[in-house]
Amino acid sequence: MAVRELRARVLGDGLTAIAVATGLAWSGLRTSCARPDPAVSASEPRLQELMRSLRRSSALSFGELADPDAVFVCGAEEVTAPPGSAVINCVLPPWECTRDLQAALGRPVVSHPQLLREGSALEDFLSADFAVLGADDAEALVRADVVLAGVPVPPLHCDVDSADLVLHATNGLLEVEREYFHELAELCRAVGADVDRVIECVRADPRIGADPEQRGDPPRRGPATRLREDQPPPVLGELETL
Repeated sequence: MAVRELRARVLGDGLTAIAVATGLAWSGLRTSCARPDPAVSASEPRLQELMRSLRRSSALSFGELADPDAVFVCGAEEVTAPPGSAVINCVLPPWECTRDLQAALGRPVVSHPQLLREGSALEDFLSADFAVLGADDAEALVRADVVLAGVPVPPLHCDVDSADLVLHATNGLLEVEREYFHELAELCRAVGADVDRVIECVRADPRIGADPEQRGDPPRRGPATRLREDQPPPVLGELETL
């Protein structure tokens, strides 16, 4: 008996929705999303090329696939999900609180916060060091794991509230770090120290690490990066010839 391929419907029309839909289609899911505004993906030439390639292979389509196994909510105001499908919230406005979405739908929702950078959104989704999945319902979490199994990023499981907070905690920590180094630069100038040299030496400490603005340049060698280099899937092999 043939096994039906998994299907995903991505709701939203921003950069995160486009990157998530493209990444899911790349990972082997039949995926649908709204037709993207060309201006939104203008800063992502590789994303645009991969979307075209995936559409030619019918892995990605615009509109709404019937009978999705999972519905990813990436900033859409109106959310509908067929019975039996997993609902996965990327924790974007207006659904920064997954419990609010759960209450609106009357069913379990998995929190899967996304913090994708403009210019590298697809790589961020496919090459992250980990992916946070938060749920209070064990069955919903298992469904999310199954749907995301093809994305080469290891999951970290927790409860819904903790998962929702991860994105805000990460943003807050990065902002504190940026402010600290701004103040350090001011101190260096006040005492006549070499700003660049002091910061270089401080960041050489592995407990502190690279500048948050530079983490990703050079690109992280996450699982997807190694996969592309060592054994590119057919669709990426096709993309390289474009």
